[in-house]
Amino acid sequence: MEKIALITGASSGLGEAIARIFREKGFKIIAVCRSEPKIELDCWIQADVTQKSAHQEILDKVNEKFGCLDILVNAAGRGNCATWEEFDEVQLRDLFELDFFALVNMTYAFLPLLKKSKGTIVNISSIAGKVYIPCMGPYSAAKHAVAAFSGSLRVELKNSDVKVISIFPGHIDTGFSNHSIGPREFPYISSFGGSASGLARRLYKAYQRNWHSFMYPRAYIVIVALAKTFPRIYDWISRKIWKLND
Repeated sequence: MEKIALITGASSGLGEAIARIFREKGFKIIAVCRSEPKIELDCWIQADVTQKSAHQEILDKVNEKFGCLDILVNAAGRGNCATWEEFDEVQLRDLFELDFFALVNMTYAFLPLLKKSKGTIVNISSIAGKVYIPCMGPYSAAKHAVAAFSGSLRVELKNSDVKVISIFPGHIDTGFSNHSIGPREFPYISSFGGSASGLARRLYKAYQRNWHSFMYPRAYIVIVALAKTFPRIYDWISRKIWKLND
């Protein structure tokens, strides 16, 4: 029997790459996004996941067409590239609506179906959810919240046999910086780069092997270790990278 995967933000970036890999592996793919994806799908639901009223509509359409769900991938998200002083409250709330609350509410909506299938929830956090990153403070705060939600949810759902996978991506060339909010430019560190398809393949491996979480690219383990072990050095390097000494 074919399995069903629902992926938010599947029109581009990580969401699109994940949809491609899971379709190659035989999954039926439901894409939930505002723009129509350019990939082959079994169902496209045009929706804005920040609107709470949309979640029930999405659930109704999935129930009507498929009646079940095996994996939910919360991939929709947006970044910021600004200091806290350059970011206002309206922007902050909008960022949290997409990066955190939409993810949580989609999970709430589909949890009953996932309990029936003993399925899997995949939440995309970020390396910024492992360590604080200057000039990405609001995004970092939202992704820390995603990490905390995912970890605690995994423990709470243990008896339901619903699995939760947390992904912590670093720099991946997906056009993320072009859609981020704020006046600053992202620094580029080529030695720490990865690909969307590489992350998608690693996610499929994590799904097969029932991993709790993973970082991608794995080189970011060094940055996380540096921030936790030598915070002053990490702060100094961060200021140099983001040109905060100018």
